[in-house]
Amino acid sequence: MKHGHRIKTQVHKTWLGRADTQRLMALEGSWLADRVSHLRGRHLLYAGVDQEPKFLSRSRADHTFRVSLPWQKGLVDAQAWMSDTDWPFRDETLDIVVLQHALDMTDRPHQLIREATRSLVSGGYLVVVGFNPYSLWGGARWMRPLSTGLPWVSNPVAPLRLTDWLTLLDFRVENVTTAGHLWPVKLGSEAFSRRVDRVLAGNRFVPGNIYMTVARKTVAGMTTIRATRKVRRQSGIGFAIPAAREPYSRRQS
Repeated sequence: MKHGHRIKTQVHKTWLGRADTQRLMALEGSWLADRVSHLRGRHLLYAGVDQEPKFLSRSRADHTFRVSLPWQKGLVDAQAWMSDTDWPFRDETLDIVVLQHALDMTDRPHQLIREATRSLVSGGYLVVVGFNPYSLWGGARWMRPLSTGLPWVSNPVAPLRLTDWLTLLDFRVENVTTAGHLWPVKLGSEAFSRRVDRVLAGNRFVPGNIYMTVARKTVAGMTTIRATRKVRRQSGIGFAIPAAREPYSRRQS
């Protein structure tokens, strides 16, 4: 299987310029605008594929900022560049993290989720948008093993698998919704196809080609991340101070 770290910049750029991708960004942007408008906090981090994430203007967080991951080099205007598996933030400094297809573009999605959960405060929110491999799109993807273009070359994480990860990391999954039932197929015009996708969003009988998950980090029981201790909130976003960490397996014992 081809993974996100092999995606060429030009391939990614071409995909972002396609009409069906713009339809997808509009659909997801509408959903994300509705979700983030209900979430409060100091700092919201966004990492995702949308070149102009307009939904961030609906955020009620005091400070919203965008980071770019390695596969986005030269494609987006961001406040910071960082590795997808080693975030430069202290523990518990972010209130909201939005990952829009970030998991689909990395070959180490579990590590990316672990960094996001480590950086979130107790009670903080994680919002994830991803391709659903158990859908009509997912079936078509397996029939195109030689494809080198997006979204076929992505590395999707199934929503149920993501829920299992988050549960083990002491998150409470508050909502899982599927959408994009028609995408990337066009039915008539793009405008009509957008309306069809909006109408079918949240349909429980047919799995959508994308899913959207909202989870909240619980206040107690976070021993899977690190030993329980009182953490003082910083006034700003802290960058990590090099220090020895316990092996992840030891923290889980």
